[in-house]
Amino acid sequence: MSLTIDFHAKLSGHEAKEWIRNCLTAMGHEHDDEEKLIEFISHHKPKDFKAPRKSRANKKSSSERSETEYECQLCDARVWNDGLGAQCTRKKKDGEWFCTIHCKEASKNDGKLRNGLITEDRPTHAYGDESQQLLPWHDVELPEKKTKKSSGGKGTRKCSNCGECGHNKKTCPHLETEEMKQKRLQKEEAAAKRAAKKAAKAEAEAAKQLEAEEKSVEDDGTGVGLHLIGEEASVESVSQQVVAEIIDTVVESTSEKSTTEEEFLAARTELKKAVDTEKDLEHDLEEDESGDGETIMFEGIEYTLDTEENIVYDDELAEIGKWDGETIEFDNATSAKLHRVRKLALKND
Repeated sequence: MSLTIDFHAKLSGHEAKEWIRNCLTAMGHEHDDEEKLIEFISHHKPKDFKAPRKSRANKKSSSERSETEYECQLCDARVWNDGLGAQCTRKKKDGEWFCTIHCKEASKNDGKLRNGLITEDRPTHAYGDESQQLLPWHDVELPEKKTKKSSGGKGTRKCSNCGECGHNKKTCPHLETEEMKQKRLQKEEAAAKRAAKKAAKAEAEAAKQLEAEEKSVEDDGTGVGLHLIGEEASVESVSQQVVAEIIDTVVESTSEKSTTEEEFLAARTELKKAVDTEKDLEHDLEEDESGDGETIMFEGIEYTLDTEENIVYDDELAEIGKWDGETIEFDNATSAKLHRVRKLALKND
């Protein structure tokens, strides 16, 4: 009778201790003293030992997976499979149509999957939305990207302040210096004072005319739309109050105009400095047989871990490497580079 041992099965410390005790007893070495047995085991504990990986079943080719018939006990999600499409090989969650990982993806996208369902027609765009990325299936011809033809040589640089050629922002003739700003403010202040004097003169003439009319005709203002400020208020005090309000209004509007122009110049400058740092990190989704998944954090970046096979997936559920309990062993240099890019973007935020 041949016996086999599953070396990848989990084993508690107590069970391992009794296993070692039985082996020593069978070899004629009795260890009835518990403390000496534990000391003996600790003394012979291997150093720098790393458990070998569990051997994986032979993979089917992409074409074979795409031709495999539908299995109802497996997840209904369609995986990328090198652009050929195939059914996900994970088992469904209880009471669900998908496995754990695809349930997570569906919950984030209103129940939709990037590559659709294996029981439905193959989608032409991600998540079945034509506004999303066109899925490059193996039999789909992608439209050619239009490239701008250069006329030869670098284009003429333009000023970031006024947009004209021949100078930069520092030498821009339209850039307002401190002296020019003072002169402009003085002109605006003088214009405001002139407008205030003109308004005051008009109000004074209107007040004299009103006073002359009141002397000739006694009227309390009833029925003509006049509203008296008070019984003892004179026409002169009323006119002075109106003149003061007009002066304040003119000065305030002039100051507000200056502030608006400065904000416009600053906003235009900031708009031209903005840089779009978003990078398309679209990856093909490759799936294989595995168990449930959970979320892990590695150097501040969130990934999905297949706990049975220790396979690590990114946000697009593409396999990027293996998890050894502390770090990710990336499959290739591209996956490692993308991780560094995401980590750098996280620091900049």
